Amino acid sequence: MWRRRNVAGPTAQAGSGGTGDEPRSRRRRSLATTGALASVLLALSGYTIIGTALTTSAAREHSQALSVDGWFGEARSAVALEEVHARHYQVEPSAAVRLRYVGAANAANQALGRVTMAGTGAAARDASRLLARQAAYRELTDRLLDMVADRDPARTSFDRLEVTPAYYQLQHDIDSVTRAYHASAQVQAAALRRAQVRMLVGTSIGFGLGFVLVALIWRVVLGYQRRLAQHAEFNERLAMHDPLTGLPNRAMFHRRLTSVLKQLTSSPDSQMALMILDLNGFKAVNDTLGHQAGDQLLAETGRRLSASAREGDLVARLGGDEFAILLSRVVGVADATRVADRIVHTLREDFLLDAGAAAVSGSIGVAVGPMHGTNEELVRHADAAMYRAKSGGGGVAVYDPQVDAETPDQMVLFGELRALLDAGDPGRQLVPFFQPQIRIADAIVTAVEALARWRHPTRGLLMPGTFLPIAEGRALEIPLTYHILDVAVAQAAAWQDDGAPLVVSVNVSPRCLLDPQFVPRVKAALAASGLAPGLLQLEVTETSVMTEPERSRETLRQVRDHGVQVSIDDFGTGFSSLSQLKQLPANELKIDRTFVRELANDPEDVVLVRSAIDLAHNLGLSVVAEGVEGLDALALLAELGCDVAQGFALSRPVPAEELPQACVRAHQQASKIVARRRAGIDVS
Repeated sequence: MWRRRNVAGPTAQAGSGGTGDEPRSRRRRSLATTGALASVLLALSGYTIIGTALTTSAAREHSQALSVDGWFGEARSAVALEEVHARHYQVEPSAAVRLRYVGAANAANQALGRVTMAGTGAAARDASRLLARQAAYRELTDRLLDMVADRDPARTSFDRLEVTPAYYQLQHDIDSVTRAYHASAQVQAAALRRAQVRMLVGTSIGFGLGFVLVALIWRVVLGYQRRLAQHAEFNERLAMHDPLTGLPNRAMFHRRLTSVLKQLTSSPDSQMALMILDLNGFKAVNDTLGHQAGDQLLAETGRRLSASAREGDLVARLGGDEFAILLSRVVGVADATRVADRIVHTLREDFLLDAGAAAVSGSIGVAVGPMHGTNEELVRHADAAMYRAKSGGGGVAVYDPQVDAETPDQMVLFGELRALLDAGDPGRQLVPFFQPQIRIADAIVTAVEALARWRHPTRGLLMPGTFLPIAEGRALEIPLTYHILDVAVAQAAAWQDDGAPLVVSVNVSPRCLLDPQFVPRVKAALAASGLAPGLLQLEVTETSVMTEPERSRETLRQVRDHGVQVSIDDFGTGFSSLSQLKQLPANELKIDRTFVRELANDPEDVVLVRSAIDLAHNLGLSVVAEGVEGLDALALLAELGCDVAQGFALSRPVPAEELPQACVRAHQQASKIVARRRAGIDVS
């Protein structure tokens, strides 16, 4: 015990002496560690501050470069679209095409103006230079379009010598600038990535030296880097995508189109296709359900298009209700049209929006490259085919150089029609034919519908389908409507003076309802002819009233207050709500021929016609069924309670001089049904 205790004593003493030295050693180590940690922290802080500043500067420069690249890209696309609409105006010099041209020119100015305001240094100087070139080109183009509108024979020479060189010079300059700033954006992106790599390496070394403290700092810095990268990615996506639909925008579409066409050059046997799509009925949705519903419909359209496209295809929103679908690989025209048909079918399904159901459709123009052109030429050709599809009521149209590129026959008809209307039609070529309308209850002809015809001196009698689309597409529908109105009213006044008054119905163009001169023109026609206002009836389609409902209703209310009757034509084929229908100041509702033609053979049509008749009667309107092509259909209409009927079974439209005989024939045909009803025979 003692010896162990003695052994322990020195050991304890030695330990006691060591214990006094260890705190000093630990303090020294602690100080050294603290100094090392402080040094690491200070070094890491300095590195972080410098690296963050460099990364932030690189991100800012990258964002600025992307914005400038995007603006120059928008300007490039707008200038190309400006040229498209200018060329389109030379073929179809209408106010609508001129308006699209002005919009594209303004878009180019706005994009370049943004660079001038927000850009710095060379970008602002380049934008200012391009603005000056754009202004000079636009001035020349405006002069050319004025020459086209005036049919100046010097326009072709002016175009070749002045406008076209100015456009190619502007296009070459803006292409060069766009490529330069796109390359600059890529350089900035590479600089940002290098800065991020340097920061990652530095923070990794700091983590190894500083243990937990540096690890925390590393996490903070890394998180900040991720946010910077996400911000840069967000800016890039914002510059290349549509914010409403999330689809690629016009700039990204043109970039992808250029890339696909470059790939075709290395594979001569390959083909691609471009589709331009425009929605039919979108404006009616905006007007009836509101702009929020319109935005929702556009977003849903984008989803449907993406779902209908193939893997690898690009769906982009070009602006408004216009979309583009880029098929990078197709096996001929048939392959492209199959995709287009699938898209059209998908769009025909009702859109269930928050504000209610909406029905729209699509018009698609298809151009196949390189067969139908390359780059902007391909876009123009697809756009031309789309307009042809739209004029045909929607669906799909493939670019046809003989139809879409030049339409000399239509241009000739347009010139002749405009000359006729400007001269007041001295030869009475534009005349109404009249189709009798019989009152089903007693088979008496009480009214006629005036239908426009053109007695062309060389082409013979032209039906409305030949010249009405030309009038509607080139701003002649208003003067044509006024001309037919004046002639029809004068003829009705003659029947009135002869003691055989008939109500004459005249179809009114939708744009007439928005023309401030429409009501005065109607009153002037009645005053000049002496026709009683109650013998004039104006027919308007339900969709035409939906364009601007308030103005249209007010116009119809004014003519009705003057004693003129109003009829809602083509009921059942448009997009309208019952609340809108209830507010229309109408006397009559016309059931479209679509539901009457097969009435005797289609039970579903019977249900629809019965519902329409009941609805009209409950609203205090009389009902006219058009398109009656058989007495069996007339018998069914009698049983369903329809008031008036017209159609080939009773009489075709005839000139005014043949109307008395046509009325007799219509009365004889309808009398068979009336006689059977009075005899108690089941007429159905």
